[in-house]
Amino acid sequence: MTILWVGGPAAAGKTTVSRLFARMHGYIWYSVDAHAFTHEARAIEAGLHQPDTGPGTFDRTPMILEDIRAFPANAPVIVEGAFVTPTMAGTARNALWLMPSKPEQQARLEVRNPGINHEGLIWGWQLIHDQLSGTQATILTVDNQSIPQTLAAVEQHFAPFLTTNPDTPTRQSYLRLSNTELATQSRQPTTTFDCECGTPTCTASVETSPADLPSGRPLLAPPHTTRARQPNPPTEVHGG
Repeated sequence: MTILWVGGPAAAGKTTVSRLFARMHGYIWYSVDAHAFTHEARAIEAGLHQPDTGPGTFDRTPMILEDIRAFPANAPVIVEGAFVTPTMAGTARNALWLMPSKPEQQARLEVRNPGINHEGLIWGWQLIHDQLSGTQATILTVDNQSIPQTLAAVEQHFAPFLTTNPDTPTRQSYLRLSNTELATQSRQPTTTFDCECGTPTCTASVETSPADLPSGRPLLAPPHTTRARQPNPPTEVHGG
């Protein structure tokens, strides 16, 4: 199984870029951050964490690896999130960290959620910076980069792993796995899901209730059909 790792603080673009990468190259997208509630519940059940005590200090690595191993054998997976550390992912070519400068992160956070206190997320920047310090981790500075520019740089870094071109049914199955994972973890009445047409150039999305994922057929963004697909331009559809 090929596993690619993308880490970085909030507003680095890791989620948006990883989702687009997965769709373009036929990977399963796995968000570490999106599984926080499930992992917390599993830690409580295992006696590793107490309820209502914050995010906790338990090691999520075994749970993340267990989740990934549950995917189809030999399926390529791109794993992203602020919890991706050099200890978890290693520092080989299959791992990459997207890092804005502090001023860049602050500016992006303000654009995303104007007028609120971002202190906790900015603290996260320092934590990740310290985790990377002194390691051989590959860091991509994303200041003043658009999403397409960051995506191109990530593709260039991971180029040695882009050796397969899954067919459309396989791509659709991977998209459904990613969407199902997202639906399971969502705590919102509606969630932004990826269109499941399976076209590598498609960046369209569907805003719907997690309970409304269709059964037995792909989730398609209007006006898509299995024969006519009109992709939208890349947009940031999920935090990261």
